[in-house]
Amino acid sequence: MSQTFIKIACIALLFSFSSVSFAHNEDPKDPKKVSVIVDELKPGFATLSWVDTEITSIRINSNNGQVIPSIPVMDATSLHLNGLINGTYEISFLIGDKVIATENLTVNK
Repeated sequence: MSQTFIKIACIALLFSFSSVSFAHNEDPKDPKKVSVIVDELKPGFATLSWVDTEITSIRINSNNGQVIPSIPVMDATSLHLNGLINGTYEISFLIGDKVIATENLTVNK
């Protein structure tokens, strides 16, 4: 009878650990959930991607004078950029007016 009790106690303990691990949800606005991927074969081309479908726009600031207006991206999870000239770009991912993540991109053709 004590072996049965020990087995049941071990099974109950395993289930309690698994339920605790499933209770933890990652923050969907975690900056690590955005990425900027440069196409090494095509200088000036890059792909922005993100997992948070609440992102409404992407703002790109450059240090080289290239003007890129805010880009609305409702319901999208990626954006392809091309024709970027040499320089450094600060890419901000926004929900409304709030910046939730920022990544840097350097283009050097």
